[in-house]
Amino acid sequence: MGWRRNIINELYNVEDKLDIAWKRKLQITKFKDKRRSDIFSKVVLTDEQKNEIDTIYRDNYGEKIPYVWHRHYTAFTNRFDACYFPELLYGPEFEHFMNLDKAYNRVLEDKNITPLLAKQIGVLTPSVIIQASNGIIMDGKYQQLTLPEAISILNNIGDVFCKPTILTGSGKGCRKLFIKNGVDEYSGDSIYTILNELGNDFLIQELLKCHSSIEKIYSQSVNTFRVITYRWKDNVYTTPSIMRIGSGGGYLDNAHAGGIFVAIDDNGSLHEQAFTEFREVYREHPNTNVKFINYKIPDFPKVLTIAKRVHQLMPEIGVVNWDFTINETGEPVLIEANIIDGGIWVVQMAHGCGPFGEKTPEILRWMRMMKKIKVSERRDYAFGRAFE
Repeated sequence: MGWRRNIINELYNVEDKLDIAWKRKLQITKFKDKRRSDIFSKVVLTDEQKNEIDTIYRDNYGEKIPYVWHRHYTAFTNRFDACYFPELLYGPEFEHFMNLDKAYNRVLEDKNITPLLAKQIGVLTPSVIIQASNGIIMDGKYQQLTLPEAISILNNIGDVFCKPTILTGSGKGCRKLFIKNGVDEYSGDSIYTILNELGNDFLIQELLKCHSSIEKIYSQSVNTFRVITYRWKDNVYTTPSIMRIGSGGGYLDNAHAGGIFVAIDDNGSLHEQAFTEFREVYREHPNTNVKFINYKIPDFPKVLTIAKRVHQLMPEIGVVNWDFTINETGEPVLIEANIIDGGIWVVQMAHGCGPFGEKTPEILRWMRMMKKIKVSERRDYAFGRAFE
């Protein structure tokens, strides 16, 4: 039986290497997009800056990396940081090694699961009106419904928000609805058509109303905070965070969906400049003319505390990209947890600094080790444990 186990383990090792190589290639391909090359081509690193990058990555990760990510991130704020962390390594390796149990990741990535976890520690989530999981339709209390019953509940529900709950991201498939007499007044689609398009896994939720400090900037979208938490050894930390804001009449705040993003300090103060994904720069919101510099979201520190607390409910997970907002009464509301194919680019563009700060060299040494050892041995060193 031992030889079979050895063959299976070797297949896992080969599959793992192929997975890493494919994801790295995907990240490299993104920078063939002329919109990105036009941005990073404007930044020329000095020999001294290149040496700083080479020293950190060669000495700790074991190899030099392309400079394109450092150039791209520097282009946004004109601030250079040798500890910028390239997407080349974040998804393909850091997230890959931090979130080792892929089956566990799939379960917790399901947006129907998030409210169940949050409820255990009293964290607010949007109220669910109708949900579906693997084709089973339920109400907000997980009572199974027939399709006619679901349609009846939604018939004159008014404003709601719907989204797929698995295998989605970047706002894909999300819709704002206003349902009256069985029809969405925005699109003219019937409830039956909408439910059919949503498929087997979705949520239909109340439309959130944000805190006045958020709505003053832009009120036509639920503006959210992207907070990234990561477990390192036995503690949970946060990277720098951003605020995502809708614009131009749009109701989505995601950067891929036309929104803008701005750096936010841990005390809730916004930075001077907001950006789009392809570096349009705004010092004030283009629709409301609210200036970003020193604008304060007073309850934002609560979001950071709660994000770390919810992460502690998932000790098997190493890194999570959370989306939060703050409601009318100043309480954080957890929108969703993104565990698979998260990103680190947007926080670096907005803040002009690497996400892991002084931990960067240690994290790179850990990644270097994790890449070399067998898949079956990695759990012993998860989150930097038993390392150095």
